[in-house]
Amino acid sequence: MVQIIESNMIFGDFEEDKVFEIEKSKLHGKVGNGIKTVEFLLLRSENELNFVEAKSSSPRPTKQNTIRFNEFIDEISDKFIHSFNLFYSAILGRNKVYGELDNNFFELDNSGIKFKFILVIKGHDIEWLLPISEALKRKLSYQNTIWKSEVVVMNDKFANKYNLVKSAG
Repeated sequence: MVQIIESNMIFGDFEEDKVFEIEKSKLHGKVGNGIKTVEFLLLRSENELNFVEAKSSSPRPTKQNTIRFNEFIDEISDKFIHSFNLFYSAILGRNKVYGELDNNFFELDNSGIKFKFILVIKGHDIEWLLPISEALKRKLSYQNTIWKSEVVVMNDKFANKYNLVKSAG
C-alpha cells in the first residue's frame, strides 16, 4: 500500500499499481522544464482516473485579492492540463515512461474512462470551496467538454469521506 504526504495531509492507503506519482516521476523530470504537474494520478476503479492536487491553503476571491485568486486558478488548471497531457504523451508512446507506469494505466479503456480533476485544500471552510470550484470549472470548461471530465474541489474532511485522505483533522 502507498501513502503520499503532501500539503500536511496523508493520502492513501492506495494499492501501488493504482498510483502514479507524476510530480516525482522521471517522466516529469526529463520533460520537466516549465511543465507543472499534480501530485499523483489514481485509478479509482477500472473506469475512473483521478488527477489529484493538494494545497495547504488558497487565496479567497475578494476584491483586494482578485489578481492572486486568478493566478491561483491559472496555476491549478495548468497543473491539471499539463498532467493530463504528460500522462497521455507517455501512454501514447510520445515520451519514455521509464518503467514507472503500471500496466493498469496502459490497459485502461480510454473510450469510456471518467476523468476527475481533484483539488484538495486542507482546512478550507465549505463556503470557501464553491468559488474555487466554479472558477476552475470555467477555466477548464473546454477540457471538460472535449473529454467529459469533471472538476472536484474539496477540503481534507470531504477527502477523508471520499477515501483520499487517510486522516482529517
